[in-house]
Amino acid sequence: MLTSSIFLPSDCAAQALADFEQLVIEGGAVNPEGLAQRIREASRLLFLRASDDQLVGVGALKHPRAGYRNKVFADARATVSADEYPVELGWVVVAKSYQGRRISTRIVGELLTFAKNENIFATTRADERVLSFAFDCGFKINGKPFPSGRGYDLVLYLRNAHDYLR
Repeated sequence: MLTSSIFLPSDCAAQALADFEQLVIEGGAVNPEGLAQRIREASRLLFLRASDDQLVGVGALKHPRAGYRNKVFADARATVSADEYPVELGWVVVAKSYQGRRISTRIVGELLTFAKNENIFATTRADERVLSFAFDCGFKINGKPFPSGRGYDLVLYLRNAHDYLR
């Protein structure tokens, strides 16, 4: 059985933050330089643990700086302004031994409840599995794939709050 917990970074113990950072680094898609500080600046952190307390998945909601958002939207040649999407969903990583069980869908679904009234963006590898999962969570591709700088292309996904307000 897997148990999730969502915290403000300021409410997390130092070891929990270090464990979160380590799993994100193991995921291989993030520059580790300055990562610890960026984790502390996130809005929400999700920790998914197995019954033996092993950390098996993480994810976050972030409010990145305008410069970063503008670069991502420019690199993707987005058709909307980065200013319209202040929240980023990111650092969604599942431990290798738990992959293939739709755990990332659970992580994203739980995090989205904390930002249902906000426009959200995410970037991830250009890959068919991710594409299907992103659409299932209400995200749509915007712009064009762009180089990650790590040997693969990224795609910009957007989720408009207006589509979910009821």
